Amino acid sequence: MAPVADPPEDETPRSLSRRELLRRAAAVAALPSAALLLEACGPATPTPPAPGSSTAGSSGQAAPAAAKPTLAGTTVSATQPTAAATTVSIAQTQPALRQELKAVPRNRSLILEGVPEAANQFSGDVAMQNPFLPGISRSGFQVVMEPLYFYNAYHTDAICGPSGLDCKGGEIPWLATGYRFNADFTQLTVDLRKGSEWSDGQPFTARDVVFTINMLRDNAPKLTGSADMKQWVKDVVAPNDQTVQFTLTNPNPRFFHNYFQFHQDIGIQIVPEHIFKGQDPQTFTFFDLDKGWPITTGPYKLVNSDPQQKIWDRRDDWWGAKTGFHPLPSPERLIFLPGYASGTQLNKLINNEADSTFVLTMGDVDAAIKQNPKINSWTGNQPPYGNIDYWTTVLGFNDQKPPYSDPDIRRAVNYAVNRDELLKIAYKGGGEAALVPFAGLPSLRPYIDSVKDLTEKYDVGTFDLAKSAAILQGKGYSKDSSGVWAKDGSRLSLNIVTFSLFEDVTPVLVSQLRKGGFDASFKMPADMASQVMGGQAEAFVWGGNLSVLTPDTTLKTYQQGGLPFNWKNDTFDKVVDQMFVTATDDPKMQTLFHQAMDIWLKELPNIPLVQLYARTPFNTTYWTNWPDENSPYINTIFIHRTFLLIASSLKGVEG
Repeated sequence: MAPVADPPEDETPRSLSRRELLRRAAAVAALPSAALLLEACGPATPTPPAPGSSTAGSSGQAAPAAAKPTLAGTTVSATQPTAAATTVSIAQTQPALRQELKAVPRNRSLILEGVPEAANQFSGDVAMQNPFLPGISRSGFQVVMEPLYFYNAYHTDAICGPSGLDCKGGEIPWLATGYRFNADFTQLTVDLRKGSEWSDGQPFTARDVVFTINMLRDNAPKLTGSADMKQWVKDVVAPNDQTVQFTLTNPNPRFFHNYFQFHQDIGIQIVPEHIFKGQDPQTFTFFDLDKGWPITTGPYKLVNSDPQQKIWDRRDDWWGAKTGFHPLPSPERLIFLPGYASGTQLNKLINNEADSTFVLTMGDVDAAIKQNPKINSWTGNQPPYGNIDYWTTVLGFNDQKPPYSDPDIRRAVNYAVNRDELLKIAYKGGGEAALVPFAGLPSLRPYIDSVKDLTEKYDVGTFDLAKSAAILQGKGYSKDSSGVWAKDGSRLSLNIVTFSLFEDVTPVLVSQLRKGGFDASFKMPADMASQVMGGQAEAFVWGGNLSVLTPDTTLKTYQQGGLPFNWKNDTFDKVVDQMFVTATDDPKMQTLFHQAMDIWLKELPNIPLVQLYARTPFNTTYWTNWPDENSPYINTIFIHRTFLLIASSLKGVEG
């Protein structure tokens, strides 16, 4: 199936990451909780091909040349992968940006390519490691700035987290060992792990946590995460070095989960008081290799930062190994490479020049697996080649703008959507349809299953053009000579905007809507975020979910006419308010969820389409024990804050 519209090249934000897109969106909307939204902004998918077309990787056409690191002794071939252990050396850079580098064999180095904030090279953050400043790329800080806890959104009854770590319900204690709320969820006490320390040998204590939170509150909203800390934290104190006590402004049973359990690309980092104190956090870069900066608690130190690569070497004096908490990670060196054209990234992976790459298209992953049997994915050699991402694909509307302010018209659109065909064409038969706007993650599955009676009651999953036509005819529409619905001389248009993350699904969707008689089209304008969050967009393909633990995080985005959907229902708002203050394990949560979704599905503020998949293949030539659907100890995306769990779980291939 050919795409219905091919947006002009200069309109297409092909290098715009989801994080940057939502950063712009938050700026437009002036969201009071923009930090949470921005921290949820995960990866952007490189531009997929039109359905049925070939990609640069699968067609064999050479991709544009891009800057790359010097890999001494490594010879790459487009047809024959190289597997010999070679020494990684780095071209000379400015002395201030590097330390003396030791020789590390290729089979002891973990090479990660495709950092989405860096197109062909790192630029604005070569000399920056302050995690709270805008513009920092996910090129290592997400690995070394450790959390109080991790949360594995993919946990199962059999696999909770990485082997050897304490884990319950997906919660993995790290710098902390426990936490507890008071009865009304307005006070939180966190117990820190004894023996943890910063990379300069100073102890990590509750004073560092208190300092970081107060620093963010005092600099809101200018630092990442600061608006949320100011909104939720009334006071934070350290009764002793191993205890932190929060007093919240309002009840929030999931405050600790939302901010201090790293999951996906979400979580507040803790910085060392003895380094940041007296600095202006709005300008302090936290970078000076001669001083050992950045000072972190993680098992790697930054030894090289230049436009071509960021290099982190293992610290054998890491607190985790010294205390017996966790063995040293096997990789002795981490190398982060920028984002290249998809063909370049594909070839590096095939030729064993990279161990994992950022999200590739379906066709590229298929080509990589066929050309190198050592390449694998979350779902092995079968589509969809990736884990479910939390940002479920939906067709959204400005629900205050006619004609899509009418829930009946939105339902007519829903009847014109064939989700099975979306999966067959866009996802090559893999993947899963979505009837509610939630990701199919283990903790959310029970909620999704609990409203199957409602999705059937409201006929959400039915593709039926006759039912669509009956609704529109009842609203006074009739088809013109071209088979397009019209009323009073005006066609029923459906002008959709989107960006590259959804370019695989959107052309197929638009073709379906045209078959249903809608005057549908799509564009990928550079100001897409402004159009959506400013209310100018008529319709948009977007992510409809932010939850990974309980559904209230997502449902709150629909309250009080919140953007981008601009839908209002006072009864729904009251139910969601009750959900938000209900304990995670309280059976009342399911009851309230059912009530809220009865309202939501009846009015259908947007149309859930399919689950979104993060296709991040990995190469097992040098490293094994990657997570996958059979061993889901965490997701596979290396730019996420959870990647330390992978780096510390990988096993080197001997020889």
